[in-house]
Amino acid sequence: MMRSFQIGFLASLLKFSLTFSYVPRNFNGTTPNIKEIIIGRCNQFQQVSSQNKNPALFVNVDCQQFWSLFNSSFAFKDSCNNGVINESSYDLLFNLTKSDSLLYDQAMFWSGTRQIVHEYTYIKNSFFTLEDTFNGYVANDLNWCGCKTCPDGINYNSCMGCTKATDSFWARASRTFAENAGGKVYVMVNGTTEKNYTAYYNGSYFGRIELPTLGKMKQITSMVILVVNNLDTPPTELCGQGSLAKLVQDANKLGISNINCIDDPRDTYFLQCAKYPDAEECQATSSSLLNNVSWKNFTASFLAWSIILYFQIV
Repeated sequence: MMRSFQIGFLASLLKFSLTFSYVPRNFNGTTPNIKEIIIGRCNQFQQVSSQNKNPALFVNVDCQQFWSLFNSSFAFKDSCNNGVINESSYDLLFNLTKSDSLLYDQAMFWSGTRQIVHEYTYIKNSFFTLEDTFNGYVANDLNWCGCKTCPDGINYNSCMGCTKATDSFWARASRTFAENAGGKVYVMVNGTTEKNYTAYYNGSYFGRIELPTLGKMKQITSMVILVVNNLDTPPTELCGQGSLAKLVQDANKLGISNINCIDDPRDTYFLQCAKYPDAEECQATSSSLLNNVSWKNFTASFLAWSIILYFQIV
């Protein structure tokens, strides 16, 4: 009875910690009320978010000015026409929020692992993704595109096929994130991709922008590749195989030679098992652990998790 309670409680605790995970609504056009959302997030990041206590992530900007620069980057412009909007369109915006400090030993890059990487960094808050930076935070899950003939220059009806405004923003954000990384960096990829997808793709934001920028800046000392596998699914790629071998080769060519690759890291495995305790892989692990974990140790773990969650929420 007690063991069942322990597993159920840990699973419930994790689910509680992820209550605030994003489930974005999809709109054909620009996200409604985008101005209010961005200004609100701008204020929230500066006044509430724990990230703003990190010197490398700290910003102090006027949110009305930020919105004005963001808006002028794409409003009344054709988001379908190549060349009209590009990374340089956001120069003034990113100059406004530029950091003078490196994110040292804490930068977490990702490709194909959007959900678990943010669950991981939420619980283990010594790492930060692009979406934890100010620019990533305010724009996360939003959609926008310009319109030459719309009253306010923003197309709220349809952005289908016209992604230059958002693509250019995230390209610039990715480049800036890599420019601000130092020391040991981490990248989380998916080792159980399906169909024609691979763990590493040199056309992704990480492959075509972040990795080359890390090599160019020469500020990092090493890279750790975390290869996460889906539960109850045989891995399609392991460290040293397929696209993961290509990742190491590409990094070496860019001057990044100190690389460590880890298959199915323990932390991410336990994180998935806490979220999906009924997975076949997790059953044997749970039984084995509970046979060796006393109630005293469980209570200590509970208190540690509670403290982490308290400071994350507060």
